[in-house]
Amino acid sequence: MFIFIKHGDNQEFLVNTNCSVLLLLHYTKKKMGLRKTDTIDLCDETGTMKLLFLSKTPGDYASKFLTARSIYYVCKVERGAPGTKIENSYKAVVPLLKNPEPELVESLRTQCDFLERSRIKMLRTLEAKRLAAMESSVNLPARSPKSGGTQQTPSPSSQLKSKSARSDEDGPPATRRPFYKTRADFLKRHR
Repeated sequence: MFIFIKHGDNQEFLVNTNCSVLLLLHYTKKKMGLRKTDTIDLCDETGTMKLLFLSKTPGDYASKFLTARSIYYVCKVERGAPGTKIENSYKAVVPLLKNPEPELVESLRTQCDFLERSRIKMLRTLEAKRLAAMESSVNLPARSPKSGGTQQTPSPSSQLKSKSARSDEDGPPATRRPFYKTRADFLKRHR
């Protein structure tokens, strides 16, 4: 199965889609004289990106994502400057055509905006999860320095109980057992 890839000033070449997505993108970059580090994608004639550069399984066959005998345009995905806070942001998706149609450019701009909004939403979700994990670790029981056991912070309801008198429902008072770090500690105390 073949597809037509158009670029530049009405130039085109054929690509066999019976290969991995990774190989197809690598071949396209090489054929067009782009750097290996450039991020590219393909879009159809309506400007719908195929998001091949985001594929979680780049070993999948390209024929799974592309329609045989169709025309696709090469688009360069521009990201933030390396080494900065915005290095992973989506700045623009530019069709590598000499005179692209305005509808194509607008469609790619809209999709770029959507990719950036999705990226920011995912970062906020991850940050919220990280904060929740930090808060739960702060509320973990603390180690008691004297006994070596865990000491839990009392809840408001247990504080109310401790202020009031003990009732018979509470049962007998709990006896405190010594904490043994090793078997040797246990044997020393019970001989």
